[in-house]
Amino acid sequence: MSFNDKSKQPNQTAGVDITLKFLQVSMNNVEQLVNFQISTSREHLDNYAKSLQALSQASTPQEAISQISDLAKANANRAMECSGEFCGILTKAQEDLQGLALEHLSSMQNSLQGMASYLQPPPNSSDKKK
Repeated sequence: MSFNDKSKQPNQTAGVDITLKFLQVSMNNVEQLVNFQISTSREHLDNYAKSLQALSQASTPQEAISQISDLAKANANRAMECSGEFCGILTKAQEDLQGLALEHLSSMQNSLQGMASYLQPPPNSSDKKK
């Protein structure tokens, strides 16, 4: 292995590490969103079945309308709660990914500064040419 191969290895490792971190955070967020969707879907199906059962037992049209109104209010409240939970999951995902992006940019900035200092000629090099 040559010197150039060894010098590339830390940067490649850092790139792989940050890629794996992004992948891990993304997969965790996808898992949270899928679990949220599954639990919400189950809850809605259960509520739908209970609503149908309650409506089928209504003895008068007024009672049915009253139950429909109550169900609509409950469903609207739950929809607002779900949207809040969903926004919370997305906000956390954004914060996590933003933190990783800032970490990566900082790492890149340090690498570029290191390369820039390496490319600058030593201060005494102009004196030796004279």
